[in-house]
Amino acid sequence: MSARQPQNAVVVGVDGGVAANQALDAAVAEAERSGRPLHILHATRMGTLPWNPERIGAHEQIALGCYERAKRANPALSITYDTQIEGPAAALVTASHTASLIVLGPASYGRAASTVLGATSHQVAAHSRCPVMVTPQSGRWSSRGPVVVGVDAAEHSVQAIAYAFAAASTRHTDLVAVHTWWRDEAGPFLPGSGSEEEWTQVAQNQKLILAEMLAGWQDKYPEVRVTPTSVRGQAAVVLEQVSADGQLLVVGSRGRGGFTGLLLGSVSSRVLHRARCLAVVVPSTKRH
Repeated sequence: MSARQPQNAVVVGVDGGVAANQALDAAVAEAERSGRPLHILHATRMGTLPWNPERIGAHEQIALGCYERAKRANPALSITYDTQIEGPAAALVTASHTASLIVLGPASYGRAASTVLGATSHQVAAHSRCPVMVTPQSGRWSSRGPVVVGVDAAEHSVQAIAYAFAAASTRHTDLVAVHTWWRDEAGPFLPGSGSEEEWTQVAQNQKLILAEMLAGWQDKYPEVRVTPTSVRGQAAVVLEQVSADGQLLVVGSRGRGGFTGLLLGSVSSRVLHRARCLAVVVPSTKRH
């Protein structure tokens, strides 16, 4: 039967589609790995429609079916489920207040985007109070390869770095810390000589920024082997490329909706839409 969401549960948004089943599988694995309960949430968007017991029953069957699928995957896991009559994004953001992680299917804006998934993933990632995991468009991801974290010299990177180190430790894998920077080549419309010495100095300064952002974390997680990577390039493009060899891509978000730094405007959409592995957006602070 439907049940309340347990404290610090892994919460997965489902709608009965194939992508939702993929999100459910990822959520089961995360609950197993973290030792936390799993809560399955199905939101119907029917708050303004006339009461229809048959329609409500059909939606409850979707949640029940997901519960049974999760139980088959891991009978020992503590699993609850619930059906709510409200918008999926609102329901999931509310769930994030007490959840440890929200898991969703691919962030797609195409016509096949489902009720809970699709554009909802972006809305939830922008406003969630806990980390949000999104499965890749391909529906396939590897449990091998490193954890990849996007790093820049901004406050919101701190929590992303913390999450990435903990994830790499739990998954017994390496961590690749990616810091991107951009400077246009000198030309007829740009000042500066663009000499080799200048480029060398810029690159060295960016490496120092990355080293400062990682300082202390390697001492806290000595078992995690870290590869600092500072490259000149557009953040979204570089992170998408690196994600092809990873099992988890972690990025940070600003504290009150919307994204900054590595997740500025279209960059956030591209990271969630095109990552080739599981992607996690980590809020910079616990929001109020």
